Amino acid sequence: MLMAAVLTMVSTGLAATSAASIKGVYNFQVSGIDNQNGYYSGSTWVQVTGNCPTNQHCFVQAFPTITYGTLSFDGLGHATFLSVAGVNSGSGGPTKGAVWAYSVSGYNGAIGSSTNGAYLTLGSFNAAGVATVVTIRTAGNYPSTGVATLQ
Repeated sequence: MLMAAVLTMVSTGLAATSAASIKGVYNFQVSGIDNQNGYYSGSTWVQVTGNCPTNQHCFVQAFPTITYGTLSFDGLGHATFLSVAGVNSGSGGPTKGAVWAYSVSGYNGAIGSSTNGAYLTLGSFNAAGVATVVTIRTAGNYPSTGVATLQ
């Protein structure tokens, strides 16, 4: 009984409850899929937005996308993108130097806006109560997923 009470106090004391639970510089990587309608001309993909040319056979092809970089959280609800790069058009969101608002409640959070943002899940906390690992999932029907790790 005493052990259960101690464990409850310890786990409650370590629970993430505010923006201060994400603080410092994190490396991040987010990957997803970009479904494009189009056709091949030789070995070159030609994306079509609209009707397929009558002399072509169009189809949907999935291309993997990756966005990666570094992100600085100030512990007060502001995150600055220090670097952002992408592979296969993998950066439709933040740009270098952009400052996005973020919030945390419990072990969950959000960054950005409802039209250009992501959901966060905090895990693996250091002794200061700061999350060392954060999972990332964008909103939408085809979400991208990733992870951020404290440097």
